Amino acid sequence: METPKLIERNWAVDSQGEKKGSGLEDTEEDSVGVLRLISFGTMRKWVKLILLASGVLLCTIGAITTALWPKVFESILNMQLALSESSKSFEIWRDTPVPMKLKIYFFNWTNPGQLSTKEKPSFVEMGPYTFNEFHEKVNLSFNDNDTITFERVRIWKFDPEESNGSLDDLVTTLNVPPLTAAFVTRNWGFLVQTSLSYFLNRFEKMVVTKKVKELLFDGYTDPLISLADTLPALANVDIPFDKFGWFYSRNGSSTYDGIFNMDTGRDNIEKLGRLREWNYQNHTDFYEGHCGNIVGSAGELWPPYRKKDSISMFSSDMCRSIELPYESETMAMGIPAYRYTAGVGLIDNGTIDKSNECYCGGQCMPVGVVNASSCRYGSPAFISYPHFLNADPYYSSLIQGMAPDSKKHSFYITIEPRTGIPIDVAARLQINILLQPSKHISMYQKVPEVFFPMIWFEQTATMTPEMASSIAKLLGLAEWGVYLCISMLGIGILLIASVVITFIASIFGRKPSQIFKAELKTKPENIHITKPLVPTNYGKRLIFDGTASSSPITAPYAVPEDTDEYNGVNNDYIHKNTSLSHKQSPPNGLYPSFNS
Repeated sequence: METPKLIERNWAVDSQGEKKGSGLEDTEEDSVGVLRLISFGTMRKWVKLILLASGVLLCTIGAITTALWPKVFESILNMQLALSESSKSFEIWRDTPVPMKLKIYFFNWTNPGQLSTKEKPSFVEMGPYTFNEFHEKVNLSFNDNDTITFERVRIWKFDPEESNGSLDDLVTTLNVPPLTAAFVTRNWGFLVQTSLSYFLNRFEKMVVTKKVKELLFDGYTDPLISLADTLPALANVDIPFDKFGWFYSRNGSSTYDGIFNMDTGRDNIEKLGRLREWNYQNHTDFYEGHCGNIVGSAGELWPPYRKKDSISMFSSDMCRSIELPYESETMAMGIPAYRYTAGVGLIDNGTIDKSNECYCGGQCMPVGVVNASSCRYGSPAFISYPHFLNADPYYSSLIQGMAPDSKKHSFYITIEPRTGIPIDVAARLQINILLQPSKHISMYQKVPEVFFPMIWFEQTATMTPEMASSIAKLLGLAEWGVYLCISMLGIGILLIASVVITFIASIFGRKPSQIFKAELKTKPENIHITKPLVPTNYGKRLIFDGTASSSPITAPYAVPEDTDEYNGVNNDYIHKNTSLSHKQSPPNGLYPSFNS
């Protein structure tokens, strides 16, 4: 809308005192100008009121939402993270869409014929043999105590394109079944051991060369396993398999990993993913004391709002809980995250922390390996990091071919702290078999004590770029929601401030003669219009159209009767300009009034 202004029009006085020009006769046009002034003034008032109301409304909404948005977001997030039949997290957890891979490396024994000499066993790493891994939860049951009971199916499919070798590759290694029998009976009576020794010398071999697929999922037959039920020495040993293989009978099995009971987080989001029981027990029989307690996550879910302390999880492969201390902040898939890395605590037998002595299993060793024999059906299996990373130098000194590298062999989990969602996981462990001399079993009487590295595996799970983008958008919603609320509050404050500043400026920012406003009103009894036109020395007249004139000439004004100005100056002006008749007055009932 255009700003009203002073409009100048030419006029002149002839010799008879009559006014010429277009100014004196167009009283209708003058009235329109006054009406325009009134309309503009009314509109400005409404605009100010609307701006003020809008500012108050935005301030109120902005202040409330700024204070409440974090809680609102947290409530929505917790609702979606908790496991329920309708939650998004349940769908993702039940059929894990995150690409997972299992890479397996073998240690090929290159000098098996020199075992009885002083020459150290030498190994060459083979692989990786890469498998795509898929997880599915089956036999699900939601319980009244806000837990869920389930079994887990893991499926592995060989990926030749990402493998360095074929499943038909041959690997020379220790023959595990007879070594297991010797380890299980090591403290038994003389007769039992000698009978076992006779059987092993006749039917078994200390060293075998097998295909990769036989050592992994297919398994291979062994005389000791086939005839175990007929041997008195092994009458009390439970051997649940008919073949030996590191992953034999596991592919696609719903029972191998056991039965899990886990918190859903519906009653308390801080319990999300916490394992309550494994195989209906909250304490395993494989370790004594607190080492057998089942604590931590089931391995796939963690509560949101992680701290820089540590996380724990239960591993059914190791039959124990493991702890991963916080290591550092990092970026994973473009998302800020916390990295938790398993340290020496996982492979300590009490050397560093006395409380870890209960992991010895009756045979405490220097830091670097953990006894897992009770979890692996009595076989002399010991768990370490690949290539004996972070282990006592004792273990590497007994063999040749180890090359530990923290970048390649560390165990870590990277978690987005606000949601507790794992972004990048790399679980890396090595299985070693203890070879030690036996007094009564002739096959092993002259062997050295060596922790034989058999295989090491790397289980990885890395979020896809699409999933990472969804996480980033979710986190952005939390941040931008706050910014939007603060912006609303700021805009509201600006609107209120603009109205206040405009009002103050209208009072203190004008000249005294500009403080008056024109309004449309009924003429009071004691008010008369004076100087409807203001003559100037330049032969012009001024018609007021809404704003103050920049010239020294004043606009038309009204004065009360019986004042000096009305009786004196105004009368003199009227007598001198007798041609100003009453017909030039404004319409009846409409007078411009100048009130503060």
